[in-house]
Amino acid sequence: MSAKPVSCKIEKISIRPGVSVLSVLRHLNYKPWFALAEFVDNAVQSFLDQGEALKALHGQACMLHVRIDIDADPPGRISIKDTAAGIAAQDFLRAFRPAALPPNRTGLCEFGMGMKSAACWFAPRWHVRTKALGEGVERTVRFDIDRIVHDQIEELDITEAPADPGQHFTEVVLEDLHHVPIKKTIGKIKEHLTDIYRVFIRDGLLELQLGDETLTYEEPRILHAPYAGDSAGLPRLWRKEIRFDFGGGLSVAGFAALRDPGSYARAGFALFRRGRLIQGSGDEGCRKQVK
Repeated sequence: MSAKPVSCKIEKISIRPGVSVLSVLRHLNYKPWFALAEFVDNAVQSFLDQGEALKALHGQACMLHVRIDIDADPPGRISIKDTAAGIAAQDFLRAFRPAALPPNRTGLCEFGMGMKSAACWFAPRWHVRTKALGEGVERTVRFDIDRIVHDQIEELDITEAPADPGQHFTEVVLEDLHHVPIKKTIGKIKEHLTDIYRVFIRDGLLELQLGDETLTYEEPRILHAPYAGDSAGLPRLWRKEIRFDFGGGLSVAGFAALRDPGSYARAGFALFRRGRLIQGSGDEGCRKQVK
């Protein structure tokens, strides 16, 4: 199936009132895995929004691929490339303006700050290269935060190049990093991102790679044993369904279980919203001690 090319030339984008906002984003209290998750969120939501068009092009079994490459050698470089639907012309002006709310706020992207805040936290210089599904042009926009702030720049140039309308991707490249992930941190990034996107990975919607390694989620085993002190009793599965209805359309559903074997480091609840883990990834399980 071939897509009909759409022509819409964009020469500049406004980042007003972003100059003052962009200058402070590097001081946000991020952790590297949560900052990287902002880019993955955008890719997943784009894939969900344009799922029918992508399946029409690639077949019902098509899935989203996201690859993160980290070069820790000074000055440091990170690239995040996805095969989602790209940033369309009608969304381009909004996508790069800080705090511009997306039209669909029922998914993973609600506040219009994720990509900008994470990119500025990671790096003083970054660029986005994107090709929207069905459009005949590839676009690149570059951010140099020091220059933007010093010169009070409120518009950025867009570079365009002809492209195959059937192509679709977005690549974000972060350069001269403020925060360079070292070996131990990269291990934690793998652990946390695998947990955060476990539902999408498990459902076959997302293939997430860190370098050449594809991240896979393994479901923890649940204890199947009799009550303590009753070794002769019948074994039971130590899992309990949970469901709360708070009214007004708000509810919580899930389960509590005992791991086999137990793990203090991995103990605690994992809290999800719209299929994405929001608290309790890696060794930061959501738990509260009862005194």
